[in-house]
Formats: sequence, structure tokens, C-alpha cells
Amino acid sequence: MDRLRVIVFAALCVVLLCVPRLHAQTASNMTVLSGNGQLICPACIYATFRNFLPMVVKVTDAAGKPIANKTVNWNITGYPPGVSPILTQTATTTDANGVTSSSIVQTSQTGSATLGFLQSTIQASADTISATFYETMALTDNSQTPFVLAKVLDPPQGTTLTGTAGGTSSSPVRIKIDAFGTPVPNISVRLINANDPTMGASASCVPSPGAGPGAVLTDASGNAACTPVFGSVTGSGNFTTLVGGVDGSTNPDGTAGITGTTTPIGYAQLYSIPITVTGATAGTISVSSGSNQSANPGQALPNPLVARVADSTGATPVSNVPVTWTVSPASAATVNPPTSNTDSQGLASTNVTLSSTASGQVTVKAALTGASSNISTTFTITVTVATVPVTSVTKQGGDGQTAVINTAFSQPLAVQVNTSAGVATNTPVTFSVSGPALIGGQTSSTVNTDSSGKAQINLTAGSTTGAVTVTASAGGQSTSFSETVVPVGPNLTPNSFYNAAGLKPGSLSPCGLAVIIASGLAPGVQGSLNPPSLFGAYPATLGPSTVSFNGIRAPILRVTNSGGQESVTVQVPCDVTPGSSVPVTVSASGGNASANVAIQPASPGIFETPMSDGVPRAVLVRPDGSFVSLENPARRGEVINVYVTGLGTTIPAVGTNSIPIPSGSSALVQGQVIVGVNNSGSRVISARLSPTQIGIYEVAFQVDANAPTGNNVVLSVAVNPTDGSATQFSNGSKIPIQ
Repeated sequence: MDRLRVIVFAALCVVLLCVPRLHAQTASNMTVLSGNGQLICPACIYATFRNFLPMVVKVTDAAGKPIANKTVNWNITGYPPGVSPILTQTATTTDANGVTSSSIVQTSQTGSATLGFLQSTIQASADTISATFYETMALTDNSQTPFVLAKVLDPPQGTTLTGTAGGTSSSPVRIKIDAFGTPVPNISVRLINANDPTMGASASCVPSPGAGPGAVLTDASGNAACTPVFGSVTGSGNFTTLVGGVDGSTNPDGTAGITGTTTPIGYAQLYSIPITVTGATAGTISVSSGSNQSANPGQALPNPLVARVADSTGATPVSNVPVTWTVSPASAATVNPPTSNTDSQGLASTNVTLSSTASGQVTVKAALTGASSNISTTFTITVTVATVPVTSVTKQGGDGQTAVINTAFSQPLAVQVNTSAGVATNTPVTFSVSGPALIGGQTSSTVNTDSSGKAQINLTAGSTTGAVTVTASAGGQSTSFSETVVPVGPNLTPNSFYNAAGLKPGSLSPCGLAVIIASGLAPGVQGSLNPPSLFGAYPATLGPSTVSFNGIRAPILRVTNSGGQESVTVQVPCDVTPGSSVPVTVSASGGNASANVAIQPASPGIFETPMSDGVPRAVLVRPDGSFVSLENPARRGEVINVYVTGLGTTIPAVGTNSIPIPSGSSALVQGQVIVGVNNSGSRVISARLSPTQIGIYEVAFQVDANAPTGNNVVLSVAVNPTDGSATQFSNGSKIPIQ
């Protein structure tokens, strides 16, 4: 029977492989990141670009958020006669960033003056959206000389392109690609900078639709026009024009570049074009952060004042611009520094300390200098007065909370501030965070108490899990809050539950085996986790996951995270009372989720295993102990055992995670078990719990002497529960009969 337990356990694994992908988000956008417009030349003498690199797309939802675990289908939709391109993968799955890729392989051939290149069209699709890729192979003559030629039409060699940081060039870069006069369309053209764009002057193409970031495609005439957009760093530099390739150093999605290279890869890299980038002219200044703070006389503001300087449109930040800071009334505060220069993001800042005589409202003006001194913005500061020392800061709410990563804690963190004279009104309280959480995007924030002496802030969990300590301080007194950031809980709904044998939705009963399928069930798991042994009781915790039905822990047989599908296989506790709305809670690495599901008195499901033709059929054993297979079919008239789950209560009753005791004894099913072969009732000899396998039942029945023969005779199992409720039917299965 040990072999039987292994077979049934393997059948559970097969069931999980057949599970449909559930809870998938609908794809609304598909963006080409890399690989469109490639032009390779396998036969060229000096070619460095002999094979097609991956075609990369990013899938997002209607809100622009990446969709993980989304299946993207790849199809070759067009290719020249006599050519047979091959996709390395016809279906791929997006990663956590919504990104996935496939590649194309194509055999080279000798070209001619009239056949200088071969071009294939590939479509990537998900749901109702798609993206199109064009991949081209340049052909050569017998001397390995290519027929495809690329050249720069404009600007003439030696011309320097000039413009302001963030602006566009008035002179486009024009490229012509043809093969002995035949235009070559849909070839990628991009700019490769000599400078690191974060360190020196740079430029990139205004992208054309579908070409990928920073790239354009040639049109039907083989022409491409790239309008350079200058980077944010001023100075001099140069770029070359890359034809038909990708920049190997950095992928467009910000990930590492192509393995083994940090240089551009393409069909041709045309001559260097110098550029000069000048600073944009400052035309606007605005408050970035720091306004509307408050402090006591003689105190420094907790946060600096930050102003943003940009061009006249407000869109392009301007760096290295002096900003002067002026206080009104002049005696109310000091600023340090009184003049500060903007950084690469156009931001300038200063720190403010109130004078001991400050009162009421104070303003600080940030202004440009020289001829632009009339361009300014104003920050407002409120002076508070604490005439009586603070005697206590006590917690009033929000302590001990738990929040999922990147979500807000449900309750604000509130404190009560008192003095010896009573409540402390209009008194600044500083909340400081230690751990993975933020207050309004910052690690600290200062707020004033209200008329009742209360101050509060809203806390947001960060992107990592862990403990968080928030300290609230006022007038030398303090108190601390302890919070916890936990992972995202499983995406659990009533539709997440299936019978473990046959995957019938919502078909669960006490003592039976069930599969829960939802995202977030198995965070950090790669592949499958199984119990330490296939024999004996199953654990209540396996890997990151625990499951309980109405507060009763369920034994776990398997935890799986494979191909973007997460699932947990459990035994429904035997002492769960059937009902239409039984609460089920799943915990995974600290993230919790609950759903109410229906539990039936019985929920039959037939275990299946693939036979030699790859088709799943019922797990059955003949009288000699051999397994039924295509090579060893069941015989008419003989008694065979079928293995199922979910047949309900037994006499004597057997508890959760247990087999009949003493070993080898029988626990008979109380309900009426019906076996159908070819939709006709068969004689049931016995129906009992397996003496060796938890949650598994074995039903012995006789194959009718007149039963049809063949490899796919229909088999089903049904139960009439003892409570008089409706008959419960299994999944339909198959049995080979000889």
C-alpha cells in the first residue's frame, strides 16, 4: 500500500498542474521595452550581432501598475516565403515587474541584389492587447559582403547639435537603410552617448510608437528621423547612431544589461555627432516642501524649507541657480544659508531658526536673483508659545497595530500632551519613525496639539516587513508606539477552494482533501514543499503557510508556487460542522486572509493519474493488487478499488489527520455510495476510509459483465449523505476496460 500512497500523492500533483490560472488581472497596456527592430547579419565577416536578442514587453493594468504572473503568447504573424523562423518560447509569464520576453531563431541563407534581407513579424499578446515586433536578417553574397547599407543623411559629419537641458534639437538625425535600392523598413535607430547621462551631456531619440524607449523605426521608404532630446546635465559630449540593435549596458526597464557585455550591440554604429547642452533659463520658483510648519520661539523648524526652480513652463528643473531667502518680519528668524544653489533636480533649501521674540505668523520668501528677482514664492511659519513646561506625553490610540506592506495603518497614532496647568494646546509634537514605515513619506513629522492637547499622525507601512517603533516627543517628554509591517495576505475568495481530486469548485466536506488556489499563499516558495515524509500525520504548518477552518487547524499535504500559480493542499478537519458559510483563514509569512465557504456533508472526488498516452484516468487497483492502466485494463465482472476523497462520515468515526485504529481495521462510510460505469449503476462491495492514507477513501465495486470496453469508459462516484441532503456527485473520470 506504500506504492498506492505515492501514486495518490502524485495524482494530487497532477491535479495542481491542471488548475486554471485564477484571479488574474486584466491586461490593459503592453509596452515594448527592448528588442524591436533588430537587424542581424550571421554571415557578415565582422559582424558582432549574429543572433537575435530577446524581445521584451511590460504588461500593466488600467492604472499603469505592472501585472505579475500574466501569460503572454508569442506568435510569428509574417515571414518571407521559404523561411521558417522559430520562437524559443511561444508562451511566457511576466515577473514581479510585469516584464517577460521571448526570442526568435532564423536560419541564414545567401542573398542577392534583389533579396538583400529577410524580415519576420512577431506579435506578443495578453488578453485583448498586443505589441508587434519586426526582426530582420541582413543577407550577404558569397564573399560575405552584406547587401544592407545604413547611412546618416543629416546632420553632415562634423555638425554640432546644440540645445538646452531637457529641450529638443531643432535638427533631427536622419538615417537611410536600404539593400541595393530596396528600402528596409522597421529597423530600430537609437542614440548611444559617450557620456553617462547622469554625469555629462547626453541625448536620446523621441521614441516612435512601439519602437521601445529612446528608439525610432525606419518607415516604408527605409528612412528614420530621430529628434534628439537633451539630458538634464549641461556641457559637451557626443553620440553615435546605433542601427538595428540595443544598448547592451542597461535595459530599458532599469535592470542590468545583456550578460557578458557593457557595449551597444547592433548591425551598424555610425559616426560620432558632437552635442553642446546649455542650462535652461530659470523662469519659475515654487514651494516644494517645508511650508506651514510651527515651532516655539527660539526653536529651529524641524524640517528645512525647500523651493523648486524650473524653466518658464515649470516642467524642466534648472540646476545651479542661486535662491535668496528673506524673513518677514526680519527679526523673527534667521535662515542658514541665506542663499543656496539649486541641485540637479532644481531644488534649493535652507534651515530656519525662530528668534526668542518671534510671535504670530512669519513668512520666508524664496526668490531668484538679478534681473529675475521678481520671481519668488513664499513659505508660511506659525510661532507657538509654550508658557508651561510639558509634564507628560501619553498614548491615546494606534499602538500595537499591524499593516500590510505599502498600506496605511488603520488607526492614527495619537498622543495626549499635558502640563502642570492642564492640557497643552498648540504645542509641537515630533513623531520619529524607526523601522519600515513613513509619515507622509518622511521618517519624522512635527504637528501641533489641538485645543484638547491631542496630536496625531497617520503612519504608512513601507515596502519591507518588520517591527516599527514610533517615538512621540514634546517638551522633553516622550512615549513610544510599537507597530508591525506584515506581507501581503493571500488573495482569498470563496472561489479559491476546490476538491483535491478532480478540482470541482467549492466541493469540500469534513475529512476530505481540498486545494486552495490564490496569489499570496506561498510567498518565497520556489516549486513545491512537501511534508518531511509521505507517511504518518501531516504538519499543521508547512513552509510559510497555515490554514484553519472555523478556528480548527487543517493538516497540510503540499504548498506550491510554480509558474505563477500558488496553492495549498489540506485535509478539511473532520470536526468541522457542515454549513453554507464556514470561515476559513489562511496565514502566509504573517499575512492573513479569510473567506467564508460552503462545507457539504459529503463531496466525492475521484483521484486521477496520467496513463501512458498522457490522458488522466482514475486511480484503480485490480484484485491482484496491480494498478489499472492501458496495458493492464480492468476486466468485466471483476471487483476493483477506486480511490476518492470526500465521502463523509464513517463508522467508527476517524479524527482529523488520522487513519483507522487499530491498524488494518475498517471505518465504513455511513452514506450510500453509488458507482456509475458508463452512466449505469455498478454493484458497490464496500466503501471505507483507506487504512493507510489520511483523507483518502477506497470504494470496491464490481465491473458489470456487460460493461462496454475501451480506454475511456465513463466512471463516476456519488454519495447520498446520512442527513438526507441532496446527492453529491464527483468529477467525471475514465476507466479502461477489457
